[in-house]
Amino acid sequence: MNRTTTQEKNDAGLLYYLEMGDLSAAQGRNQEALDFYITGLNEAKELGDKARIQQFSNLIYTYL
Repeated sequence: MNRTTTQEKNDAGLLYYLEMGDLSAAQGRNQEALDFYITGLNEAKELGDKARIQQFSNLIYTYL
């Protein structure tokens, strides 16, 4: 049986926002990328994931 931990689910959720933001940016949809990164940042803050908070913050700063 394949069981995923809460941490794995949280990581997968944050990675989703990161990957979708990166994909949007690569396609030139900068506002959409920024929206994904902001959502990821908010999720990371809720989870207390300092590494992801920093990562999303840096990506957002790039678009400001």
